[in-house]
Amino acid sequence: MIVILITLDCVRKDYFNPDLMPQFFKDKQDWVSFSNAFSQSQNTLSSHYTMFTSQYLFQHGVYSNYTSVPLPDFSLDNRLRSKYFETKAVCGISFLANQLGNKVGETDDIFSPYNSRVKKIIKKLMGERRKAQNVVSKGLKWLLDRGRGDNKFLWLHFFDAHMPYYSPKKYFKGNKTRAKNSVKEQIDSKGWFSPYFKEYEKKVDLSFFPECYKGAISYIDNELNVFFSILKKLDLYKESLIFLTADHGECLLGDHNIFCAHKKLFDETVNVPLFVKFPENKYGGEECNEIVEHTDIAPTIAGYANIEEERYQGIDLSKLLSGKGKIRDFSFSEHVDNFMKAIRDKNFIYVERNGYVENKWQMKLEEENLFERSGKPYCDKDLEKTMKKKMDDFLKSMNYKSDLPSSEGKSSKEIEKQLKSLGYL
Repeated sequence: MIVILITLDCVRKDYFNPDLMPQFFKDKQDWVSFSNAFSQSQNTLSSHYTMFTSQYLFQHGVYSNYTSVPLPDFSLDNRLRSKYFETKAVCGISFLANQLGNKVGETDDIFSPYNSRVKKIIKKLMGERRKAQNVVSKGLKWLLDRGRGDNKFLWLHFFDAHMPYYSPKKYFKGNKTRAKNSVKEQIDSKGWFSPYFKEYEKKVDLSFFPECYKGAISYIDNELNVFFSILKKLDLYKESLIFLTADHGECLLGDHNIFCAHKKLFDETVNVPLFVKFPENKYGGEECNEIVEHTDIAPTIAGYANIEEERYQGIDLSKLLSGKGKIRDFSFSEHVDNFMKAIRDKNFIYVERNGYVENKWQMKLEEENLFERSGKPYCDKDLEKTMKKKMDDFLKSMNYKSDLPSSEGKSSKEIEKQLKSLGYL
């Protein structure tokens, strides 16, 4: 059995569309699409820990990208290995490879700690990022080296749509018209939040980087097409169970006063694409509008691998599609550094700040708690109380502690250097 988890960093649901990803949508009939899928955080490492443990942030404790904690014995990779699966992670960014990828599967040599002069030279040449083309080639090589008939789990992570976005020229559809002021000056004049990137010193229109973002998504689409095409030629595609999702989305041109970053808990950052190709293309072409989460990935894979795991918080999506699974009323998410939490149903979002945690980013924060899914404030005190009660009751049932720390664990200087270059610190 072959199981593949593909995660696209920063790709929000509404940008996962036929215009930007035409190659994928040519084969949409092979996949089940989930239109109301949500991540449990707008943070890379936190979201991926949820995918592998089927736990919420307040359970696995990863509230930042520099918090590295051991994976529990019931994590997806550990449970699969107990069923004689070989496991491998190919990450598009070094900090994720070092913080999680090397726990999930075989050590990623290029992104492993650089203790020798040779490895340091390789690191300097390769950089901290791996392009989509290289993620695909490394993942395919691992699959093919393992031979047929073996149980294999492969996690592919694509980082191209993370700022600074990587968009090859052929995919960039915007313009490079010079502006009077730098991007940073333009952002500051509007009062928007964005981490500092040296690329923001460019004097281009604000639309330049969102257009790069679109180009990065189209580039990923092309490389995914290469990956799936080779699986088909080798007669490995039809039998595989494949998940395709994003760890979180991205605010782009001033969404909620955010520019090219993933902050707050609105749909731009938490509503993610989720597509599943089941073996033999079962349920292919169906669209499910029920509320699902990243917590559901591990239970679904476990079900196909005949693994029973009561500690998973999510549901088996194959049971949901067959009409035998649990249907959720809402989805729960938390912000990086335990800054805020939210629930949402098919129509509304209720957001609550954890007042004891500092707004260290100095972002403009909405004063309201209740919003339409579009992000527009919604004034209905009775509904607000109802949504709050749902969240409070859920957290109480899960033994949530209100004084959770904003971050735990230790980070190496190497990891902190990587995160600083990405605008995280």
